Amino acid sequence: KVKVRNLPRELNSGKSHTIGEANSGENSCLTSEQVIGDYQKVRSIYINSQSLASNELPKFARKAVQTLPMFDVDVFRDEAAFWKLAETWQMLCNTIRQSKRTGLQSIVNELSVAAAMQVKGPLELPVKRKSLPPNVRRQLEDIEQRAIADFVDLGMDPVLDFQEILSLRRHRHRVEKLARMI
Repeated sequence: KVKVRNLPRELNSGKSHTIGEANSGENSCLTSEQVIGDYQKVRSIYINSQSLASNELPKFARKAVQTLPMFDVDVFRDEAAFWKLAETWQMLCNTIRQSKRTGLQSIVNELSVAAAMQVKGPLELPVKRKSLPPNVRRQLEDIEQRAIADFVDLGMDPVLDFQEILSLRRHRHRVEKLARMI
């Protein structure tokens, strides 16, 4: 499970690049080094072919994450570069969501076919859920509910969080929201 953490706020000493430098002179702002560091850690987890995260992705998704670009702190000084980072993060979120969905569908199909094969007579494909025994339907619903909860716990919703970023008026607020997501 992912734990939500509050990003540190520090005074802008001028020695490090800060998110607030992009469009405001506010002293209290999030460090861009931390955001980029977090992104690079996640990126490396999915690019590393030996990692569990990479191995749980289907082959098409493994190829897609291999092309995740590198970013540096300058991404926060340019809105176009920021949107490229946001788009990249959204694509990663979508890839992971699709991977989880594909895995879940495979489990549901396997259990459905196995239950349908227990019934006398010819196997009717596709297997309709309403034709399955009530205990199997409950089992499938439980599996789906756990999968939904697990995905929500990842904190990688590829839609709602990005809609919020789009609705924010100030660049600094958009960056802070993306920082909390990464």
